Amino acid sequence: MSSINIVVCAEKTEYKVAVKNKIVNDELSIIGYADFQPESKMRIQGFVPDVVVFVLDSDEITPEFLTFVEDINLGSFGCSAIIMTDNVTVDLVNNAAQSGIRRVMNVNIGNEEFLNTVKSIVGNEKKLNQNFNVTKKVRSRVYAFFSGKGGVGKTTICTNTAVYLATLGKKVLLVDLDLQFGDADMALDLNPSETIVDLARDTNGISIDNLSSCCCTHASGLSVLASPSSPELAEYIQSNHTKAIIDVARNYYEYIILDCGCALTDPVITALESSDDIFMVNDVNILSLKRAKLCQNVLSQINQQDKVKLIINKNVKKNNVKISDYENLLGIDAYAVISSDLKTVNSSLNSGQPLITYKPRAVIAKDISSFANKLIMEREGTLTAGTKKKKAFGKKK
Repeated sequence: MSSINIVVCAEKTEYKVAVKNKIVNDELSIIGYADFQPESKMRIQGFVPDVVVFVLDSDEITPEFLTFVEDINLGSFGCSAIIMTDNVTVDLVNNAAQSGIRRVMNVNIGNEEFLNTVKSIVGNEKKLNQNFNVTKKVRSRVYAFFSGKGGVGKTTICTNTAVYLATLGKKVLLVDLDLQFGDADMALDLNPSETIVDLARDTNGISIDNLSSCCCTHASGLSVLASPSSPELAEYIQSNHTKAIIDVARNYYEYIILDCGCALTDPVITALESSDDIFMVNDVNILSLKRAKLCQNVLSQINQQDKVKLIINKNVKKNNVKISDYENLLGIDAYAVISSDLKTVNSSLNSGQPLITYKPRAVIAKDISSFANKLIMEREGTLTAGTKKKKAFGKKK
């Protein structure tokens, strides 16, 4: 049985921690946090949770707050709302019920009672959804591809994975966050008239309409938000822009792929924190192995270590550095192994075609398509994330 996904909406850190401490097993999972600012409505919707837990003082539960909850329209995608507060009264419960709140409970409720209450509410919500034919929206997934070393093939994997997903009819957005030297647009033979800088500087803010207008579209149907056209323009992109782009995109795209630069700048750190999975891409040499461990340490410092998944690229049969060296040093299994085929990669780049369509029968193309299919299966719930496979994609040595 899959976990019940929860978003915690609170201003006070102690309230967020209080809810987190009530999650004592795998039946419940916190997938995100939000506050009570207007822009948080879209952020909450983007997470597509099963439950939103609003935690605040009882004197803060005003008509304005209840309107805030109503505006999120949680019922439209099969989500339940719970309030946790310091003082539960009859009037508060009645007012909350009129605004669609399923339950009001004391913030000091016991862990077991909290678990059982949430499970009961979600079960009842599912029955209501069936009766009224409400379709539960499948949550979008945000994948950040990151490496501490350049030249490992990160952009090649990003662009080809994105194109493969798009050719299957998926709604896919590729965001090039290598803000100084990104070239995802060139890898796809695109000539964008606008970039992420134009979106960030739009006086009307970052909306889905503005995001769409700043993207260029690949023949596969993939939407691409290109990096700045010149390195000095990178300074225009701040953390709040990265966060807003991801929050807006979650409500429209099924798959959001972030091609992050090697430098851990504030926008890249925000992208990593906002992602669902971080794919650390490495090739098989001693320099990449060293950087991988350094990156893992940094990601642990910003509490993102649980999201990290290992991709080994440019794998060859005989090499002094082996995949097992990475797995032993990092303590994680290789999620995917992509074969080395420099000739096919260069030919596809020079022809302006993704290798996934340029030579679909090549081993490297099959490895990437297998990787992309695994992402699809995980998102649709047919393959549990983290399940060990007997063999990673590609040739593992």
